[in-house]
Order: sequence, then structure tokens, then C-alpha cells
Amino acid sequence: MNEKPIKILSIEDDEFMRIFLKDIFWIHGSKGNIEFTSVKNIKEAEETMKNKNFAPNLIFLDLLLPGEESGKNDMAASFQFLEKLKADPQTQDIKVVVFSGYSDREIKKRALSLGADKFLLKGEYLPHELIKIVQEISN
Repeated sequence: MNEKPIKILSIEDDEFMRIFLKDIFWIHGSKGNIEFTSVKNIKEAEETMKNKNFAPNLIFLDLLLPGEESGKNDMAASFQFLEKLKADPQTQDIKVVVFSGYSDREIKKRALSLGADKFLLKGEYLPHELIKIVQEISN
């Protein structure tokens, strides 16, 4: 069984969370079935996808990221990125998991309406559960 690896791009500004996700997917990816890349913001994500020619199958998207112009953390940049990603025929099939600390129903509803495939709350999932979700979404 020579399956192609699942390519995951994590967009997360919190260093602890980047390390946490990297460790989860590195341990599981050591079997060769997950390729994990992490960036701090939307600009780095766009550069990674375009300039480094990294075409992810799945994106873990934090909602509260620094805005490109203001530098302050807000949700506008994440929602704009999600909307742009899903509107582009070249990227619309990339699965997106919003991985957020916000449990507000309206925020979740907006993310899903813009095309997110799943909305997960940080801290509510064990590593093996995240791996299972990734595998389910990627099939």
C-alpha cells in the first residue's frame, strides 16, 4: 500500500500550539503518511503554498491571527483567507479544519458557511482523535 502522504499546513500564531501540532503529526507522520508544515500567519501560508510550491490536502486554520495591515490579532484575516481559498478553483478542494479557542455559535456558523469542513475547539481533542479526524477528512 503506497498511499500518498496527507500534506497538512497549519496556520497558527501561538508557538506552543504549533509545537503541539507538529509533535502530533510528526509522531504519526513518522510512518510516512503525514507531511506537516506550520506557519505563523496568512502571509506565510500564501507564500508557502505559492513560492515553495506546497500544495496541502488539509489546512488547520487558527481564527485569531495577526492582520496583515494592523498587526493586531483579529478574525478578519482568517475569514478572508478561508473565503479566498474556497473561491479559487485551484484551492477550493483543500480541506480546512478551523482549530480555534472560540466556541461562539456565530463564529462557528460563519466559518462553516465560508467553506470550512470542520470546526474544532482547541483543548478538546486528544492527539489520537486529531489523527483520526485528519484521516477521515482526507479520505
